[in-house]
Amino acid sequence: MTDNLYFAEGQPFSGRELDRLKAFLKQRGLDYDEKITHTVCIMDEDTGEIAATGSLSGIILKCVAVSERHHGQGLLNELMTKLYEIMFSKGTAHFVGFTKPKNLPVFSHMGLYPIVSTEHIIYLENRKDEFTKFLTKLREKADRMTEERASERNDEVMREICEEIVEEEIRSCADAGSPDTDVFPGYLIPPQDMPDYFIPDKENSMSYRQELFDKLKETIAEAVM
Repeated sequence: MTDNLYFAEGQPFSGRELDRLKAFLKQRGLDYDEKITHTVCIMDEDTGEIAATGSLSGIILKCVAVSERHHGQGLLNELMTKLYEIMFSKGTAHFVGFTKPKNLPVFSHMGLYPIVSTEHIIYLENRKDEFTKFLTKLREKADRMTEERASERNDEVMREICEEIVEEEIRSCADAGSPDTDVFPGYLIPPQDMPDYFIPDKENSMSYRQELFDKLKETIAEAVM
């Protein structure tokens, strides 16, 4: 970063600093997420304005934005390095993020990889091919369960096993969206705990998140079957 830029951190911010952050995010078309536990801002010492920001909530990366004035200065790399350091310091090696599909190139540049997407939301993680490995492990688990229950594969047994595995994943992820969750428990974050700070259509926000959740479940079920 240049000499006139510096990091400011809040755990989380409050008062005037929070008001300034909310105003900046609003300018960038984003809402502030009330579950945020840690925020990093890159500040412009000359203007006193936020040049870039990103926040964390448990295993979820949130509210990443760069001001128009500072585009093209490589601030996202600086910001993500700082956020990664914070994640790793609290034992979070595997984390995720949600954004609009049109923002995929930006988030890919930040080192995040797509898991599943819909028209309104794309779900990403910081580990390349990790979701594919996860699906492979579930398929191997289903095969073992099949061998224990039946002499040969059949649709009825596979449907039962598929339902059991998906339900087990849902239970293990019940608290995945909590700000207190530091260790990645699985992919099926409950739709009500998925962030929607980037979704302007709040009236349909829940249905968009449910759609993503259902597509993720379907992807898992197809892999198991």
